[in-house]
Amino acid sequence: MEEKTGFRKWLPLAVIVLALFIIVLDTTIINVSMKAIIGDLHSNLRAVQWVITGYSLMLAAFMITGGRLGDIFGRRRMFRIGALVFAIGSVLASRAHTQPELFYSVVLVEGTGAAMMMPSTAALILAEYRGKDRAVAFGMFGAAAGTAATVGPLLGGWLTTNYSWRWNYLINPIVVVILLAGSLILHETRERNPHKPDFVSIALSALGLASVVYGIIESSTYGWIQAKAPYEIFGHTYALGGTSISIIGLYVGVVLLLAFLWRQERLQAKGKVPLVSLSIFKNKQFMSGTSVTAIVAMTQFGLIFVLPVFLQGMLGNDAFHTGLALLPFSLSVLIAGPLSGILVGKANVAPKLMIQLGLLIQVVGAIVLHSEFSVTADNHSIIPGMILFATGFGLAFSQLANLTLSAVSVQQAGEASGLNNTFRQVGTSLGQALIGALLISALATQLNTDIATSKVLPAVAKPQVAADVASAATSLGTSASPDKPSSPFIAGEIIRIKNDAIIKGVRTGMLATIGVSILALGLSTQLPRRSLAPEDIDRAAK
Repeated sequence: MEEKTGFRKWLPLAVIVLALFIIVLDTTIINVSMKAIIGDLHSNLRAVQWVITGYSLMLAAFMITGGRLGDIFGRRRMFRIGALVFAIGSVLASRAHTQPELFYSVVLVEGTGAAMMMPSTAALILAEYRGKDRAVAFGMFGAAAGTAATVGPLLGGWLTTNYSWRWNYLINPIVVVILLAGSLILHETRERNPHKPDFVSIALSALGLASVVYGIIESSTYGWIQAKAPYEIFGHTYALGGTSISIIGLYVGVVLLLAFLWRQERLQAKGKVPLVSLSIFKNKQFMSGTSVTAIVAMTQFGLIFVLPVFLQGMLGNDAFHTGLALLPFSLSVLIAGPLSGILVGKANVAPKLMIQLGLLIQVVGAIVLHSEFSVTADNHSIIPGMILFATGFGLAFSQLANLTLSAVSVQQAGEASGLNNTFRQVGTSLGQALIGALLISALATQLNTDIATSKVLPAVAKPQVAADVASAATSLGTSASPDKPSSPFIAGEIIRIKNDAIIKGVRTGMLATIGVSILALGLSTQLPRRSLAPEDIDRAAK
């Protein structure tokens, strides 16, 4: 067989990397467009949070399933079908006129396409490259993910400000046309004896994760345990005995996830192939690594939710200037990632030590950011905290996957990689859900407190002012302005209350980020000091 060189050798990689780039891009591109989407669709912060979180949730819930389908029907075929579904979802999203339409298009259609494509990308690299070429290919693969997360806010901001937020989705079909044409040069691969996925397991895991995320997000509206208000869905209201839908959602989610684990155990006992092998959960080092990966992803994407709320709701930035303000964060991640590799490879720094150093710097950055959020802050005053946080994140995250996957045998590498990616997406979804929910809840609580204790607002006007200011705060200032206040003192008080509530919300979100970062640092103590050699892993497994 003729060995490919130059352009012919690396063209398949370009196609695969472009696919990963567009999938990751859509996890960050609309965060800076929240204000524009809210205004155009007459929505609010919580509704857009559902769109952002839901996309990550679909990737988490169906990543392993997408990989199994590729094993059965062929990775290239699944790649092409996924790309087509992804493009259809993007077109539907660009034409959405209501928040539910946007949610269904992005989460159910585009997210499904992404979940079909993403597992195939890594598998196709394994099929196309060997030896040193494979190492180079996976290096480019990782760089593409980091670059996409960096470019997303800036590109999304530029498109939204100069054209429309809808172009954030319209660029996807253009890219998919290139992907479909380029996929012709990829080799088709599949497992010789593939195991069909267990659809009961798929349903239990997907519904379990969805219920947990639903419970977390709805806590900002209904509270965690005792209901703040009757539960409302599809135009119907339910008292639920005074219990919040949040705790019910969390309880149902945990039960379904436990049922999922029980199902895997039963399948394994019968000699069948489970969706996830329970033996891998007994690997302490691997599970420590995946747990840290998920929690670190929580901090990154939780912060990327918090920062646009501050930049747009408090400072009044448009989408492009929001993306520009986030550039120091993105560039710091890009610089710190390769630097971490150099320090580990050339300076012989232990990967575990590099991860812990990175997480420590991240905690310091989160604390600095928390102190920088104030009514007198501007775009420049939050840069030091962002740089510290992003530098720590980049140093830690670049070493996590390698150290985590080094704890499993070669035979378990494929399954472990899929599970690690799933955990990362779960962390992404939970970070956006939990930190976002705490932000919105704190914002609403502070609004009510400030209005109730205000000595400037007339008592008779407080209920209407509360509704107007709450609408302005949760819509990031895009809701219709209330009637002009009767005096400049009242107008100034309303602005003060709105800004105070936003600051309280983002500071609460940062407190949660600090706590989660400290948790990741604590769990990192269970990681192996260095990557283990394959023979050591196989010996330990016997």
